[in-house]
Amino acid sequence: MFLNKLHLTNFRNYRDQKIDFHTGTNILFGNNGQGKTNIIESLYYLALTKSFKTNNDLNLILSSETFFRIQGDFTTEQGKKMISAIAFSAADGKRLNYNNQRIQKFSEYIGSIPMVLLAPSDLGVTQAGPHQRRKFLDIMLSQASKIYLHHLLQYRRSLKQRNLLLQQPKLDEHLLQSWEDALVQHGTILIEKRIEAIEKLDNLVKDYYMRMSGGTEKVKLVYQSTFPIKEQEKIPEFFHSALKQNFSKDQQNQTTSIGPHRDEVLLLINGKSLKAIGSQGEHKTFIIALKMAEYHYLQSVQKNLPLLLFDDIFGELDAGRIGNMINSLSQTGQVFITTTSPNFFGKLNGWKRQTAFYQIERGTVRETERA
Repeated sequence: MFLNKLHLTNFRNYRDQKIDFHTGTNILFGNNGQGKTNIIESLYYLALTKSFKTNNDLNLILSSETFFRIQGDFTTEQGKKMISAIAFSAADGKRLNYNNQRIQKFSEYIGSIPMVLLAPSDLGVTQAGPHQRRKFLDIMLSQASKIYLHHLLQYRRSLKQRNLLLQQPKLDEHLLQSWEDALVQHGTILIEKRIEAIEKLDNLVKDYYMRMSGGTEKVKLVYQSTFPIKEQEKIPEFFHSALKQNFSKDQQNQTTSIGPHRDEVLLLINGKSLKAIGSQGEHKTFIIALKMAEYHYLQSVQKNLPLLLFDDIFGELDAGRIGNMINSLSQTGQVFITTTSPNFFGKLNGWKRQTAFYQIERGTVRETERA
């Protein structure tokens, strides 16, 4: 998938901006606060129908305006032209059109523009709690599989209903059983898909981490369920049993304590928790390796090259890691990089890949020669 043109209307600090991009690497440079991340955010929004910076779409509208619109013109690797446009206003809500067809269910659209983002906030995947790692998996798998996204949405619905029942003074046991059956049905699919994905990511992360670090550290990813899974074929049986065993606690706390919404992905280095013992450099190397693994996982499943977005992360890496990262990028599709560091360009010596440079200043974009 390649983005040929981007048109922003009233999005963040862009009133009416059209940008022609190149199929290789597109570097967006400029001082802080000029609008570099806003372009990355618009691409993310176009792919996933939501922002990675805010949960309130009103924050995305240019000051004094009432709506925003993002349009992207794409070409697949097979040469097929595709147009995606999404708009939002307080009055009309969110409206999505794909190839001139109105999309009513966004879940049917997610994955049409595969995308991988690495931003400074993604360091939380290795450093923060389990929620960030589950979120990483859910975003990746939702883009890879509409079936996974369907079961994820249904699981969340079933979970919400069970939690509401747990809060009632008089419990409807028949209704509880119905929602628990749904919880197990959809949750089992989530667990199975996550375990399968982690096995594939584990091998990819090991390869990328070794390339990036050049060291001897051994890294590993392990999926950890909230209930024991001795045999994968019996997940529904184990899930039902765990719900029964934890019912009294769940009723007392008025929330469901076990299931894929509480599962963990362990990130290990030399057999120990990365979160507990990892250095700052090891955390950075791990998350980049994880994101590159995500990229190739999506590529293998989608049979299409995802967009690769790097938002202001190179300034935090040393020259060695940047050099190794650049070499890895040479094997990918279209890449978007934002940076404020003028030193970044000196690290591109020997870079043979097609590269375009865009200067961002006060909400305007101008393609330039190398900075």
